[in-house]
Amino acid sequence: MLQGLNFSGADLSRLDLRYINFKMANLSGCNLTQANLCGACLERADLSGSMLDGANLQGVKMLCSNAEGASLKSCNFEDPSGLKANLEGANLKGVDMEGSQMTGINLRVATLKNAKLKNCNLRGATLAGTDLENCDLSGCDLQEANLRGSNVKGAIFEEMLTPLHMSQSVR
Repeated sequence: MLQGLNFSGADLSRLDLRYINFKMANLSGCNLTQANLCGACLERADLSGSMLDGANLQGVKMLCSNAEGASLKSCNFEDPSGLKANLEGANLKGVDMEGSQMTGINLRVATLKNAKLKNCNLRGATLAGTDLENCDLSGCDLQEANLRGSNVKGAIFEEMLTPLHMSQSVR
């Protein structure tokens, strides 16, 4: 159990960190590129400014975590067994998640202000009450995604793979 420990700035790239409990750990500025964090608990962890490009985040629990300014390009949150990644209430301001697989992800009431989510697969994602202000969702697949009550002010929805239905978004 690595709960609450300080890993600030550490190089944890390409490591097998499956199912490890990093709850409330300081992982700010860490290099977690291509790390396997499948099923890991990152609840309330500080991941601000970290590099997680190409990481395996299947079924990860990141409730109320702080990943502000982190890079999560081409990450896989999609678990074939159906276990959903949970990022409810997470601070994802300014994150770059371009090209990530996020089918069924829970981003309820998360903050994604100024985030880049270009070409992400968000099929069946829960984005209810999420702050998507100035978020770039160009080329995203939002089929069956729940956007009810989301703040989409200034959000970019260009080159969408599937049309957005009014029943998906209230605001």
